Amino acid sequence: MSLVDTLRQHRQTPQALWLQFTTAYDSKRYRLYLFFEGKTDSAYYLPELRRWRKQGEIFHLTCDGKEGVIAAYHDKRITQKISNWKNVLFFVDKDWDDLLNLIKIPQSSCFFVTEYYSFENDLVGPETIEMFWTDFYKLRQNEQLTEVIQNFQQGYNVFVKLIRPMMAWAIAQKKKEAELALIENRKEKGLNLKNINLNKVFGWDSEDLKPLKRENGWKNLKKACAFNHKLSCDEIKKELKKLKNLEPKQYIRGKFELWYLINFLIIFDKNINDKKSDTTRND
Repeated sequence: MSLVDTLRQHRQTPQALWLQFTTAYDSKRYRLYLFFEGKTDSAYYLPELRRWRKQGEIFHLTCDGKEGVIAAYHDKRITQKISNWKNVLFFVDKDWDDLLNLIKIPQSSCFFVTEYYSFENDLVGPETIEMFWTDFYKLRQNEQLTEVIQNFQQGYNVFVKLIRPMMAWAIAQKKKEAELALIENRKEKGLNLKNINLNKVFGWDSEDLKPLKRENGWKNLKKACAFNHKLSCDEIKKELKKLKNLEPKQYIRGKFELWYLINFLIIFDKNINDKKSDTTRND
């Protein structure tokens, strides 16, 4: 870990967050105070919050993940300082909380939980494709756009079928961790999905604009995770059966869906530029 990373990590400790908040908090000023899980969250929430707030300052703090946000919410040193709770908001991703029931989320009007796995899931959909078509490529809404959106949706359906068993496996892993932790009365080393590079798990069919599972995709996925418990096929099938009845955005990690969207746009952009080149040559 670099010195910069170490300093950043120290900034997210409960003591550091309390000092940052108490130093910034002023009950007499028209200011909004926000607590986020990570440093990328603010880029998603702040534009909308500024439109809603319209005037007044916004001060935000980055906590050490979801548990850090929850800890800040319960920190008496912070809560005792707050005179107006309408100006203080806490934001977390839902993740697999509905499926695992491992983390107790505070029930409060100032505590916001995403509808889907994470906020990135909201960015992935036909609306984004339409936005790129009209705003980035400056093209008119026509039958071609309808066809592109159909390709996007078809490719997304393939992506869901490919990644669903992997998500079922990961959820089963998490449940096994919790089970062992309860039996052995200790915190089990957890499964880490953050290190997974989906480019090593999936490839792409450039012609059909659809993802493909690589030959060693499963192996690469498991290798990238920090820890793997031995699971039976029945344990994984049990979770897979549950997931088939849920909306994919409820269980697919938001950054994984974002990976699909970005790769679709990259291939789509290449195809458009290739067609432009062919048209120029023919002219």
